[in-house]
Amino acid sequence: MMPVVQKNSLDLLRLVAASWVLYGHQHALMGHAEPLFFGWTTFGGAGVTIFFFLSGMLVWSSWVRDEDLRRFFMRRSLRIFPALWVIVLVTVFLLGPVFSTLGLMDYWASSSSWRYLSTALLVVNHSLPGVFADNPFSAAVNGSLWTLRVEFLCYITVAALGCITWGSRQVLIALGLGLSVLLASFAPQVVGLRFVPHFEMVAVFWAGVYYAGVIQSKGEDKNTYVALNQALAWGLGALSLLGFYLWSDRGLERTAMLVCAAVLVQVALKFSAGAKLTNRLGDLSYGVYIFAFPVQQIVVHWGQGAGWGFGVSLALSFVLTGALAFASWHLLEKQALRFKPTARRV
Repeated sequence: MMPVVQKNSLDLLRLVAASWVLYGHQHALMGHAEPLFFGWTTFGGAGVTIFFFLSGMLVWSSWVRDEDLRRFFMRRSLRIFPALWVIVLVTVFLLGPVFSTLGLMDYWASSSSWRYLSTALLVVNHSLPGVFADNPFSAAVNGSLWTLRVEFLCYITVAALGCITWGSRQVLIALGLGLSVLLASFAPQVVGLRFVPHFEMVAVFWAGVYYAGVIQSKGEDKNTYVALNQALAWGLGALSLLGFYLWSDRGLERTAMLVCAAVLVQVALKFSAGAKLTNRLGDLSYGVYIFAFPVQQIVVHWGQGAGWGFGVSLALSFVLTGALAFASWHLLEKQALRFKPTARRV
């Protein structure tokens, strides 16, 4: 199956979001403070918020088109895992031995080297022994991958709700959004504050599901029962958004970023100009996202000895990451998507 040619600018919006993540991380990886996006969050946080909102919208639409569990998870897996497996293998077997401060025998003798392979199955490990140990940010080889397991968890929640056959689907979506907002607001206090971004991104994802399943839904049946359910879904959605704003010390910032993501998605849906670029280049956003962090760590490692400033390091990171993303899309990701299953026609 060939990938669908886009007639909107969503692929361009994804690429911009991935570029924001790269830009924000470049500061942190060079030991600088990350700049803020309108004072709401970092540029990396803004990019990830757009990713999750857009993913919620598109994944729910995908489920509605074909409500089959096996085909649904095959499609999701074919999008995530091929490129992820490549970057994990390259990281462990090539990047690790070259950039580790340990000798080869010590590197391969460390259990951490082999444990990193579990990242290919979304059991994410961030560090390899001695790799980038002299960089300003030595805690992670690829710090972007934590979002992938959160995203796949979101896929599971969509499938779980989609399999419920009773009640109004719009009301169920609104309840799912409300539950995700409750978890984003209060669950970190129980399981640990380091999970704040994890739960918040689940809420943003479900805001995207709500956007597709309730706000954009245009049912033709206008009977009283349907109208009441639509009104209830809208009311629950409004309460959830209010809770997202009220139940956090930074409720204004996270709500403003969520609204910004929704506005940008709506604009991207209305205009097709971005597709003229992305239809030629391909969908590079995922490749930029998962390849950027280790590329940037390498550039920072090289730049420390060469005296490169921020501008040079950022430009080189963009060029190298873009080249890898281009190759990944055309040689791997697009080829994998040919195997996406489609619903059987009756």
